[in-house]
Amino acid sequence: MSKFTGFVGMSPLKACVLLLTTCSIVGLSIGSTATGSGDGPPLDPCDPSGTPWIYPVDAAGIDQPDRWERFAWDGFIAMNWPHLVGGSPGQPDPDKSLCEPGDSLPTWATWMLKAQLLLPDGASPGTWEKPTYSKPMYTPPSGGPTLPLLGTLSMNSDPDLLGEFDEAFSDRPLIDQNGNFVIYQIYLNQSEFEYFRQTGYYDARNQHKAFMQDPPAFVGFPESGSPDEFSPPIKLPDYARQGAIEIKVSYKQLTDSEVDSGRFFMREVYYASNDPDATAPCGPVTLGLVGMHVLQLTPTTGKTWFWATFEHVDNVKVHPTNPTGVPSFNPGPDSADCPPPYLTGYSCNGDKCTPFDSPACPPAEISAENPLNVCNAYLDQVVNVSRVEEMDIPASIEAVNIEYQAALPAPWRYYELIRTVQPDPDGTCCILPDPENTVNTCFMSNTTMETYTQYYNEFDFLPRCNDDTIPTLGINCTDCHAIGVPQGAPVDSDGIPTSTSYQVFTFMLLSADDSCDADINIDNFIDEKDVAEIILAWGLVPDGSRPRADLDIDGDVDGEDLALLLARWGECETTLPLQPAHREPGLDKLINELKPRR
Repeated sequence: MSKFTGFVGMSPLKACVLLLTTCSIVGLSIGSTATGSGDGPPLDPCDPSGTPWIYPVDAAGIDQPDRWERFAWDGFIAMNWPHLVGGSPGQPDPDKSLCEPGDSLPTWATWMLKAQLLLPDGASPGTWEKPTYSKPMYTPPSGGPTLPLLGTLSMNSDPDLLGEFDEAFSDRPLIDQNGNFVIYQIYLNQSEFEYFRQTGYYDARNQHKAFMQDPPAFVGFPESGSPDEFSPPIKLPDYARQGAIEIKVSYKQLTDSEVDSGRFFMREVYYASNDPDATAPCGPVTLGLVGMHVLQLTPTTGKTWFWATFEHVDNVKVHPTNPTGVPSFNPGPDSADCPPPYLTGYSCNGDKCTPFDSPACPPAEISAENPLNVCNAYLDQVVNVSRVEEMDIPASIEAVNIEYQAALPAPWRYYELIRTVQPDPDGTCCILPDPENTVNTCFMSNTTMETYTQYYNEFDFLPRCNDDTIPTLGINCTDCHAIGVPQGAPVDSDGIPTSTSYQVFTFMLLSADDSCDADINIDNFIDEKDVAEIILAWGLVPDGSRPRADLDIDGDVDGEDLALLLARWGECETTLPLQPAHREPGLDKLINELKPRR
């Protein structure tokens, strides 16, 4: 099984490849009887008869300049529509509305979690209706409420601390004004799940196998969720007939006054602890949604995908209706203690810093070894956040925000669209490897998810295809997601795919574990042929390359990888047809010589 062991000795770009959660957003496109989106005023979110709970397949009204903003908002309404209690995951309740949700969760909160899809050793995730691991619940042994348990598949499994607490790319947590850790989750929709289930790409072995054929047999993601995009065809329900969707959400722990304000979508939960001796999780706590990052594939966005990001209006500015007059993630402009704005988008305890200047600001990556206990609050570790000027909401988007917010009930009216990214033939920012593949903006980030990476100049090692025309400070999600490819796909020395056919933008494929990673040539047996592959790949791994022979993913194919291979010698536990095993003369002697070093 492939295990990530850290970024020591790796190039920053390779770290970007391996982190895999960076700039995680949602892809929303639903094919159904509903018409296109973006060609008029918002459907009434309080009237289900207009089917606002059906996510449209793509942005319509091609001549309208704000069609993509409206498309994002229509998707926001559909995703947050109340789930049908007792229904299938993701099934909206057509008899409820955002104005009368009852006790229902939003439909996205019933989708599959990334952790449910991508299991250790590339194990099968089960089915959409009956996943191998259901979302865990926890009841304190001594009594207390039974609530969802975030950050782990069960109390007996290892928590996903990196995914639950650390921001993408910077590997650092965000600590709010009350000293509490911000918490993250990643979900995917049914269309994307069925894609993984049919292709078997939840096991990285099957991704590599696709690229060992000539020509490669890699299967792309669904764009609309129509039956002919699956083999054999699958007829998804109309509400689920959409392209691949991933969403990343961020939560802050609410105070009593924030709970009473009615301004947040809230969840009561427990969450995984990083204390290795802990016998119980953290909580219970009330979480409030503060960010939603959106990545989507639609029929017209295949070369770039569609990206949208939403935030709570109270995150970094004083909203006119904010009862406290203070944002959630900074002390406010009237504070005598380090008021915003901040030069690079954040400050820590009054000290101006950048992600790599001070290891104490903000705190280091959350792990079992981190002395900070995520169950506790640390007022001396507070991170102050502002939105850099280039990332401010454009007036055109603000106008659409006001229109949709006026139509929405609380708490949804207290969220705002920050930006979108989509194809634009006249755009100033392009996506490698195709300089002609341009998008509408160089600037998009979410202050709760890319707090420390709002400025490109902090990461100028990332390859760009038109450096002479792009502002130095510009950055959007495609800058890093351009290296989103399947495992085994050909890439250049910068990690950029050599063909746009394999540029999938999502990092979900790269996050998949391998059921038998030591079987380098994928013949279902770990034998001398795999030893030969190790020897052929021996040495430092070139930047951008991800060879199967680098079993410990440390950027170097060496004796440690050979020892790992020998320790796993023999038959793979796989359903693929087995090939007879054999050993070349002299190999047993080599194995015996190396065994004491394992």
